[in-house]
Amino acid sequence: MKFGVCYYPEHWPEDRWETDAQMMVKTGIEIVRVAEFAWAKLEPEAGCYEWSWLDRAINLLGSAGLRVMLGTPTAAPPIWLTRDHPDILRVDADSRRRDHGTRRHYCPNSPTYHHFSKEIVSAMAQRYGQHPHVFGWQIDNEWGGGHTARCYCDNCVTAFQKWLKERYRDISVLNDAWGTLFWSQTYMNWSQIRLPDHSIDKPNPSHVLDFYRFSSDSYVAYQRLQIDLVRQFAPQHVVTTNFMGLYRDLDQFDLSKNLDFATWDNYPTGNLDRWYRYLYPEQSDPPTSKSSLAYDVGD
Repeated sequence: MKFGVCYYPEHWPEDRWETDAQMMVKTGIEIVRVAEFAWAKLEPEAGCYEWSWLDRAINLLGSAGLRVMLGTPTAAPPIWLTRDHPDILRVDADSRRRDHGTRRHYCPNSPTYHHFSKEIVSAMAQRYGQHPHVFGWQIDNEWGGGHTARCYCDNCVTAFQKWLKERYRDISVLNDAWGTLFWSQTYMNWSQIRLPDHSIDKPNPSHVLDFYRFSSDSYVAYQRLQIDLVRQFAPQHVVTTNFMGLYRDLDQFDLSKNLDFATWDNYPTGNLDRWYRYLYPEQSDPPTSKSSLAYDVGD
């Protein structure tokens, strides 16, 4: 078993890095994941890359005996990208375009976002694909986290129509599968189909289910876009991403198929107290030692 940790050198004074690296080694840490939220630091302006700080961080960590896993930084697009290309921003079910800030504020079906994602991932993979201290990659971060599994923008409308056409081939087959005779919901062509977001009553459950499937497939395709680029320039490196345990808004089995192995996030504080109480209801006051093991199966 190998022990790893997330580390954010861009958050700390550079003269602190060596101390942190030595502390990691002393506590038995072997692997460090970095850079998954550092897009603005790596590319402060379109096409202008600043690698020197990450070069120094990787070299310092590696010299201390740590192996580095790089994260592709696409979960947090920089301000120049969201301001110059607002079409990349996610739209919620109430037709509100989410603005810049926090993270995961992009649409996985945006052709514009695909373009800029390819640029940053290709640049990173070419620079670090043969680096002796880098052994693997994490693609993006926590797919669907923060209630971002689905987007309702025009890009998604177009992509959903294409997805349905490929799935059903004939509009009459879709109508039969969805039971659209009920309440006169019948469609005559693919372009008439929208997203299940503004109906008077609860939308057709078959329509909703296919939209959920489409949304999951959208992330599978977007992840594959990045995986292919990483493997092109770093074929010897392992590729993974970090899932969220019991999260069900996306099909994590489908997302896992193109990875070398699957991982998931285990936070040792916060919600684990709640999960401990769920798993061990007979104990009213969970000790810290038990809380940290709340995801274990059995005792």
